[in-house]
Amino acid sequence: MQRTGQALLEVAIFGAIIIMLLGVLISYGLRYNYQQKTMQQAFRKALSRVVVQPGVSASDVVVSDEHVPNPSDTFGVGSVTPFTGSAGGISRDYLGDPPERYTIAPTVVININGEERTYTTAGFRDETNVPEPGLGRYKEVYGSGSVEDRGEGECLEFGDIIDPNTGEPGTECLQPTKNIRIIDPCAGQIIDYGTAVKQCRMTVDSAACLKECNRSHYSDATTTNCDSICNQSMNVPWYCETAECGLNACNLGATHIYNFVKLEQLFGNGGIKAIGLQQDYKQNTLTNNTLRKTEDTSGITTMDSIDWKTQTKRKIITNTGSTSGVPNIEEVTSEVSQKSSGSRTTNW
Repeated sequence: MQRTGQALLEVAIFGAIIIMLLGVLISYGLRYNYQQKTMQQAFRKALSRVVVQPGVSASDVVVSDEHVPNPSDTFGVGSVTPFTGSAGGISRDYLGDPPERYTIAPTVVININGEERTYTTAGFRDETNVPEPGLGRYKEVYGSGSVEDRGEGECLEFGDIIDPNTGEPGTECLQPTKNIRIIDPCAGQIIDYGTAVKQCRMTVDSAACLKECNRSHYSDATTTNCDSICNQSMNVPWYCETAECGLNACNLGATHIYNFVKLEQLFGNGGIKAIGLQQDYKQNTLTNNTLRKTEDTSGITTMDSIDWKTQTKRKIITNTGSTSGVPNIEEVTSEVSQKSSGSRTTNW
């Protein structure tokens, strides 16, 4: 009798350990599978969009709330875990610039449990009558591939000439200008704070522009005159407005730190870590699970009822495009639930 009792005790102890280890393996496998699934979904969705929009950068973020059961729970109820996959900057280019490049803004699609929301990750800015020497600074700040020549602008200064063929007096343009369109990564609904600060520093401070120019053109410094490029003037976009200084008016040390008022307002004066889908979220779980057991001469009957739901609330913060610097905050609520019941009878 003593040996029988010891054997039952060992089965109970080791059986519980085996079940726990099995539960850990199942949980790990489910989590790995869900994560791989969301990553592959994001990449496939981005690929499908660039097929119909070649030349335009596409990004996709997929968020999927999945229920991961807990084997140690009486009802198997575990937790609802968000799995995120992203694919960014995917594009399909032609040889040369396709015609759509400066007419369709790059976008990101945020997919939360099958519900898609599309936001621009850049916008277009048109600058008129830019002096030709000043084009270099625009290309240095925004990238040469993001500045399109859209034709001749107004002439800033005319000079008198004599036509060598006819001898008649005439005029020629001494300071021609260009009209340009800029693909500005800070003019979309989703903005990266670090990119915006770097652009603003290079825009308002010639020394900061010179520092970045020398760094990026280190290999071709003999053919690129960074001093000439960064000494040119350029227009300051609204998000680069600063309380300390204007264009080329001051230098606050080697770090080139400025208080870009509108940009800080857009990012909640330091309270918002990033524009876009926020990493923080709130979950609220309600459960109403019951288990009843009845014993009689025919056997043991168990009846269980599983009823639970988990709500997840997230925030998507975007740039409204307003020069006030006030962001738009959108709250997104998603729900995962389970409701089932059943009964089982075991004979004696």
